[in-house]
Amino acid sequence: MKSPCLLLTTLLLAGLAHAEETAPNADKRALNLAVQRDGQRNQSTAAAVSLPVGQNAWLQAGVGQSRSRDVVSDTTYRPKQASVGGGVAGKAWQAGVNVSQRRDGDRLRQNDVAVTADWKPADGVNVGVDGVRRNARARGTTTSGGGTTPVEQRLKGHGVGVHAAVAVTPRLSVYGATLRNRYTTTTTQTTGGGGLLSGVPLLGQRVTAVNRDEAALDRSHQLGATYRVSERVALNGELLQDRLHDGGNVRSLQMKAAVAAGAGWTITPGIGRSHGAQGGGNYGLLGASYAW
Repeated sequence: MKSPCLLLTTLLLAGLAHAEETAPNADKRALNLAVQRDGQRNQSTAAAVSLPVGQNAWLQAGVGQSRSRDVVSDTTYRPKQASVGGGVAGKAWQAGVNVSQRRDGDRLRQNDVAVTADWKPADGVNVGVDGVRRNARARGTTTSGGGTTPVEQRLKGHGVGVHAAVAVTPRLSVYGATLRNRYTTTTTQTTGGGGLLSGVPLLGQRVTAVNRDEAALDRSHQLGATYRVSERVALNGELLQDRLHDGGNVRSLQMKAAVAAGAGWTITPGIGRSHGAQGGGNYGLLGASYAW
């Protein structure tokens, strides 16, 4: 499943577009910037660029950094992210792949592979399938008997999902997506005995919409709508419902706008609120996209 920020940016830009595409990959020449932050000081920043190749293919690359706090150990993680990908498109279909890595020194390494395929069976209708695979490792400690022991936790798994979007009217579009992941986790410690895991970011972080892409989610659901107010402004509302691998649910509701600022730029401010087993909080987001 695409990240909420990039998915919404794509849909909002589509709501403002008017010119006919000269090639199946004509909309892939773009630069996207995004910043998100919540009330718990979790935040993420990302930049991505995509360029068309020939008439049908495209390449893309991105970088970013996030910050999350472990509520048990009060440890702050700042993993950096890099991604590369590409795809090919026809008049009524497209398929792409994206490979990304997050790393915070020796404390966290996370590798993700995402593939997606879309088909337009009719004007204003888009359906597609998604596939993801994750291989991650984190190092921390376990607390038992008044002492701490180094531990290493590994997470592996894959997921499949579907998504769809329908233009109900020339101004209103609705969309939805669902994804099911199957993960296995193993925890290794140097001495025997159980204890309370601390400082292991694979499962223990406070999850909001800001760090959702880094969390281990067994199930994910998205439902939203985009309304084009005018030639220069489109509004979006979206509900996210996630089931965490270590138990509990997280629900997020966000509102976003896309404002055509001229000279190829579109500004996308937004606000939202997430609520889960560990409490709730507000968050804000700001994006900027440039197409040429």
